[in-house]
Amino acid sequence: MQGITLRAVLLGALLAALNAIWVTAVEVRYYILDGSSLPLFVTPIFLLLLLVAGNRLLGTRKLRQEELLTAYLMAVISNTFAGHDMLQNLFGVITHPYYFAAQNQWQEVFIAKLPAGLFVRDEAALNAWYRGNIPLERMPGFLVHWIVPLTLWGLFFLTLTAHFLFVTLLVRRAWTESERLAFPVIQLPLAMTEPSGQLFKQPLMWMGFGIAFLIGLLNGTHELYPQVPNLPWIKLVDIGPFFTSQPWEAIRTYGMQTSLYPFAIGLAYFIPLDLAFSCWFSYLLARGYFVVGRFTGLDGPSAAQGWPFLKEISSGAWLGVAAAILWANRRHLTAGFDAAFGKGKKTSDARWDRAAWLGLTLTGALLAGWSVFLLNMSPAVTAGFFLVLMALSLAITRVRAEFGTPHEIVFVKPADMLVTLFGTRALGDANLIGMQAMYWFNRGYRCHPIPNFLEGMKMAEGRKMGLARLIGVFVVAALVSLFTTYAANYIVTYDAGAQGKATGYKVWVGREAFDQLSSWIKTGQPAGSTNLYFFLGGLGVVAALAGLRNAFVTWPFHPTGFALGVSYAMNYFWLCVFVAWFTKLLLIRYGGMTAHRRAIPFFLGLILGDYTVGALWSLLSLLLGQATYKIYI
Repeated sequence: MQGITLRAVLLGALLAALNAIWVTAVEVRYYILDGSSLPLFVTPIFLLLLLVAGNRLLGTRKLRQEELLTAYLMAVISNTFAGHDMLQNLFGVITHPYYFAAQNQWQEVFIAKLPAGLFVRDEAALNAWYRGNIPLERMPGFLVHWIVPLTLWGLFFLTLTAHFLFVTLLVRRAWTESERLAFPVIQLPLAMTEPSGQLFKQPLMWMGFGIAFLIGLLNGTHELYPQVPNLPWIKLVDIGPFFTSQPWEAIRTYGMQTSLYPFAIGLAYFIPLDLAFSCWFSYLLARGYFVVGRFTGLDGPSAAQGWPFLKEISSGAWLGVAAAILWANRRHLTAGFDAAFGKGKKTSDARWDRAAWLGLTLTGALLAGWSVFLLNMSPAVTAGFFLVLMALSLAITRVRAEFGTPHEIVFVKPADMLVTLFGTRALGDANLIGMQAMYWFNRGYRCHPIPNFLEGMKMAEGRKMGLARLIGVFVVAALVSLFTTYAANYIVTYDAGAQGKATGYKVWVGREAFDQLSSWIKTGQPAGSTNLYFFLGGLGVVAALAGLRNAFVTWPFHPTGFALGVSYAMNYFWLCVFVAWFTKLLLIRYGGMTAHRRAIPFFLGLILGDYTVGALWSLLSLLLGQATYKIYI
């Protein structure tokens, strides 16, 4: 019997809907970012824990591991729709330009050029949206102004998600079967659903669980009752103010924070030692770069022109990582293409390769048609935009599959890269407007679908979860998640108000997108400016590090670690990575791989305990009608 049963899919659809509502309610209403801002999503893990616990009561009707994983994966997919970096951002973008046009004088800049049908324009609907306090029975009255934008963007996002799925199919065999990457993020859900229940019999797991849970319980209680002591250094502590003398004061200017999140230490334990070292070291190296800039005077009048140019450096670095990944996988991709369309026997793998290439072509054509005919972009810029997006998507997916690190690279966006390379004048207003209209799904990449698709396919290996059925599960989860996320955002925001009690509503995403657009159109940015040199510098550093790793086996610096360290990904986690790296280094050096393996349950317990208490606090927020403790940020 196949592991993906009807009852598993129905249960998964229910969990996907509940998870989308839960994530939207706590993130949009209370700005609790725990659920969807981490490489391993919080709420699906908690839901899986409830399933595993309840499963013990079912006797002979117990859900098998494949069924538990099916339901879990559907909840995970709902996070890629409802989470912090996806459809929440869409609502922040499509409502922003017309509501804020007058106070920003955008009528003379770009409002008349905005694509028709993709934004909410009605004044009454927007006023109610931003002010809130709309009773549930009155909300359907504004729906007429939302149907067209939400339908068009929904079709676009489903097409984009399908495109991402076909990209996943192209690299699946190479990364899950041939290379057998580590996939650190899937270790906890696999261990939780193991039929023997071995994880829950490990004293070390419960020790890690208890430490993390008690820390969250203590700090959360302090939030409600300040007289209770807490451990403030667990969460972000800004140490920048300690740097008061020049040139070290530059660290204070650009920021340096520390944290000791239990879940982050647990996740970082599974990062290979060389990459973990490169991550925290590159973060500190960036602080040294700030100090050198202040010492040499580069951080002076030039600061207004873009110093320290981290956006450009990290963009170049990530494009270099993507290029290295594509080069390393060139034989697999060409062999898959030849097997799919060449002569010879058509194996099942060849059929999947053929389906992937055909699907990629079809969805790519649909995305291009959307951009050209609805966003009024040129074919050349459309091709450039989506090629950069797909390159970054592959890089993020490979990094997460191999290392499991956070990938919040908010500096790295296709539109910014194209402007840096070609300048605003060459691109033209229509292309700039079209790219900024799509700002919402490429501002950050924490909820990117491809890593989650690939991890689902990896979890299905060796289990009774056929690939065709698994893809069907993804499709069902996507459809349920889209409609549920739309409804949840619509109701929560009209009730609370985008500028009222909805403290997590993405007003700032719209502001970022259209303030930048206004600046590009009014003042412009020439091609070949200083930004380009720093972009090429980031690209060159990654190329040099990759070359040195190939030349010297013992070379300690990983090019991906540099890309992660200089982008936003390590801002919150560098000290956690250091602690996990140092602990793992000591265990391996003095106890060997046996000691390292024995410690794994403890670090899984840190993750599970922190996620459990975080999920419970977020549920209490909904119950009390006020924000409570957040395990993250």
